[in-house]
Amino acid sequence: MKKLFVLNGGAAVKPGNKSAFLKIDDPLSSFSRGGINTGDVLVYDAMLKALAYDQIKNLQFAHAGDEKLWPQEDYDATVIRGSNYLTETVDISNVIPLLKKLKGPIVPVGVGAQAAKYKKLELPKGSVEAWKIIADKCETIGVRGVYSAEVFNDIGIKNVRIIGCPSFYRNLRPSIEIRPIDPAKARVGLTLNRYLSADYASNATKTNRMQRALIQAVAQRPVNRLYSQGEREETLAIFAKGEEKQKHIQSILEKYNLDGDKDVEALVSDRMQAFFDVDEWAADAKENVDVLVGFRLHGNVIGLHQGIPAVFFTYDSRIRELSTLFAIPSVEVEDYMPINLENIFEKADFSKVQHVYRLNYAEYHRFLTENGLNHVLANPVTAPPKKALEKPNLVQTDQNLGEVTDWFQDEVGYMTGEIQTLRDRAWKLELALRELKAPKPNAKLAS
Repeated sequence: MKKLFVLNGGAAVKPGNKSAFLKIDDPLSSFSRGGINTGDVLVYDAMLKALAYDQIKNLQFAHAGDEKLWPQEDYDATVIRGSNYLTETVDISNVIPLLKKLKGPIVPVGVGAQAAKYKKLELPKGSVEAWKIIADKCETIGVRGVYSAEVFNDIGIKNVRIIGCPSFYRNLRPSIEIRPIDPAKARVGLTLNRYLSADYASNATKTNRMQRALIQAVAQRPVNRLYSQGEREETLAIFAKGEEKQKHIQSILEKYNLDGDKDVEALVSDRMQAFFDVDEWAADAKENVDVLVGFRLHGNVIGLHQGIPAVFFTYDSRIRELSTLFAIPSVEVEDYMPINLENIFEKADFSKVQHVYRLNYAEYHRFLTENGLNHVLANPVTAPPKKALEKPNLVQTDQNLGEVTDWFQDEVGYMTGEIQTLRDRAWKLELALRELKAPKPNAKLAS
């Protein structure tokens, strides 16, 4: 019997060990406590589909310090589900004792750096020690892209392979065929991201304003739909009823400064979906959308691995390095231009995606094989790439002068209003501080 130990899988596994899902019986209760990123479940699901083991045990990093939860038997291999582990704020030192005890290879699959921009990271000392232990226990560490490889190189770890994210290879095929897009009629699937600040956006203001514009553009077509990728308010709005549902819908509209936009309200209230089972999520995308856009990485990948075209909006290091690695068309938020979906779809160049996918798949196949992991991937149809891609495939649109002028006039008006709001708040705070410092009318003078 082949046994696999998983660190940080983060989801339940169906019988047969080939699919992952969130076991949620009461979504309202579960999401009232916070959001759950279903993109992580997609990564785990793709790993399960590629690997072939009879028995699987998972332990989350958060619980890895509890020796009572450690495996009491030997496993043939340990894998670490890829995620944003290389950051200046994530410390995995609590996992070190377990890492030292585990026998056999420990193979990270799709580890990524997370920063607003490409920069040198000062990782926590405990994380550096943990990654060096892991590097010594595997042939290679699978990383998301060139930037993530550089972050490892900076701490002296060089045995890495740039494989992207395992979710891109969920179909297990050595090649993909991207469907053509009819810009005028394409059914669009959209995902949103509420957490676009700090390490998750090179410019939070631009990113959130671009996301707002994208929501409005998608909402104009009644055939388009919105996917909640585990966001709290969005998921609660889907499953709640009556006044509670309206409260969450209103919260979403206010979050994006879209209160009163009837098209967006209809999109959120009538055409928003959430899935906790990756197989069901993938099937819905395949059936109901022709192209995917949005601000969630895996909200696009759920379609790409099935041949559904997707356009990324790049706003942080993670989205930039993965869209670049696979030559996926992207719109850079730093350019801060108005959004015309038909224009974007017409100019999006997918000609390189199929070729680059075959190269990256070959590298993924080599990575799993050299680390001794049992897998079911078909043989590659080409050799791995000599060098990973580093130049983004940016969508170059022809901007209409009138649209651009109107866009920036509206944005300047909004920003001016925000500045005035901040000034008003600052003045009220100043008055309150003055009042606190002012002597009380009945206070006795010091003798």
